[in-house]
Amino acid sequence: MNQSRIDISFIRKEQIVDAAVCVIAQQGLQNFSLSEIEKKARMSRGQLTYYFPAKEDILLAVFDRFLFLMQLDFQVQDKKTGKPSADQLEGWERISRIIENVLARPVEGDGFHALQYTFLSQISHRADFRLRLSALYEEWRIKITGDLIQEFAPVTNALDLRNLATLIEAVLHGLSMQRAADPDAFDPKIMCDLVVNILFTYMKSKFGLNKQVAKKKRSEGVPR
Repeated sequence: MNQSRIDISFIRKEQIVDAAVCVIAQQGLQNFSLSEIEKKARMSRGQLTYYFPAKEDILLAVFDRFLFLMQLDFQVQDKKTGKPSADQLEGWERISRIIENVLARPVEGDGFHALQYTFLSQISHRADFRLRLSALYEEWRIKITGDLIQEFAPVTNALDLRNLATLIEAVLHGLSMQRAADPDAFDPKIMCDLVVNILFTYMKSKFGLNKQVAKKKRSEGVPR
């Protein structure tokens, strides 16, 4: 009987990324070094550089791991509240849930925003950092634009909706960064309600909302 071969390379890379995440979580990004990763992963420098030729390559892998952990956090939040996850929703409802999840996400021990700042500070020197961030932001814009098109395509053009998606992303990015620097900068629930109400009011006056969504939002107390 044929047995699946164990992918040693994948396992070793995952161990290295696990170790790197632990270093950042426990000691901060400023202490992120190959020597610290060696200790956590119990590997030699040669083993590290075999799988990741440079520290920056590990940072890119850690960035993707943080994104995965964020998605898990969102699922946990939804399970706690008994609400359907964003993946189960569509259109404006999904956008609202994403806003709620992003703003409510705990910031304690979160290295994602610090890593974003590191990438942003190096984009003029590191094309790989810039490309990773631009690809991520574009992925988010595409998803938000898709939901907006589902709601508003009959009454406006795709470019207007892409611009609106870019604005929504910018609002979430800015608020998340503020809260990462100062966890008490604002109350997540109050800020979520404010953002959703402003966006809803604008979109209703500019584009109109489909009757089903408008009725649902009115029942939730969103201003007409």
